[in-house]
Amino acid sequence: MNKQDKSTNTITLLSILVIVIAVVCSIVPLITGGEVTDKTVLSTFGNEVTLYGKGLYAMNSYSSAIQAIAQDMVTLILIVPAMIAALVMFRKKSVIGEFLLTGIFGYMLYTYMSYAFLMFYNSIFLLYVANMTLSFYGFVVCIINLNKNAAIETIKEKMETKGLRVFLIFCGVALFLMWSGRIFQSLIHRTVPEGLDNCTTLVIQAMDLGFIVPACFVITYLLKTKNKLGFILGPVIIVKAATLVTAVLTMAICMRVTDAGGSFVEIIIFGIMTILAYFYLFKTMGRIKKSCA
Repeated sequence: MNKQDKSTNTITLLSILVIVIAVVCSIVPLITGGEVTDKTVLSTFGNEVTLYGKGLYAMNSYSSAIQAIAQDMVTLILIVPAMIAALVMFRKKSVIGEFLLTGIFGYMLYTYMSYAFLMFYNSIFLLYVANMTLSFYGFVVCIINLNKNAAIETIKEKMETKGLRVFLIFCGVALFLMWSGRIFQSLIHRTVPEGLDNCTTLVIQAMDLGFIVPACFVITYLLKTKNKLGFILGPVIIVKAATLVTAVLTMAICMRVTDAGGSFVEIIIFGIMTILAYFYLFKTMGRIKKSCA
């Protein structure tokens, strides 16, 4: 067995494990029972918080549980089938399939990292940790595999990236302004940040400001300077962006429908971002296909 076959088999195994665990993590919250008697608690900062109060997410706030359930549904109905399709394409030596699979590994890594650190401890905590770890190594192995793919040089020479760079800058700036505005407002007024609920810190904001925002600007620079790594990470981050923003839009809609917070403004903003993300996803994949033809 040559190195390429070993790499393909490793990625395949990691993909299957991530898919199976994601399905379990998405279904278990829907079938677990149990209910807490007192659904109103004081947070660490002294604010009253209403708990979801039932099932796996009983100890999470009502708002965060609704968001988690919405993301579970997106993962189960959209992301898992997409990952299976991407895996089949990857096994057939499709470079587009490889980009899609890498980006979905990125979605899974982000999702289960946030669950591991954000959700109140529950009976499938170790599954969150497992999928976070498996997704991380799947993502890394896929990036290494793409770096060895001869098609990347062809894509680098032929693919136009101006639209993708504009979109990445837009995402980076939008995320930075959205989260830093919330944080600075709480610091200036010495208040608890909006959305903290019964958590102790802003996990999603830390992940976005620490990883996603810098990645948007770094990848934009790499694409502009025709660096090979930019043509690997650029298509990957657009896959991750499209999948994750779909989950965020679903969360915003579910929150609004269930009176868990959110607003029509947020739905409109995330709706626009979702449309743009999928537009650039299909456009980027089309350009990759054309470059490799």
